[in-house]
Amino acid sequence: MSDREDSVMGHVLPAPRLTAAGIGLLALAVSLPVLIIGSVLDLLVQWLFGVCVGLWCAL
Repeated sequence: MSDREDSVMGHVLPAPRLTAAGIGLLALAVSLPVLIIGSVLDLLVQWLFGVCVGLWCAL
């Protein structure tokens, strides 16, 4: 990289980094679909076979 790309109006830009908000969004983007798909599969098994296998059965 040249110096023009690393600085803006004389200020040196910090290197890109993963922030707490980015980690939170990444965790949400991974965990939410897994939770939704798992819940739908648990509901389907309960509806088809009459056996509750979901987390709510343990509560």
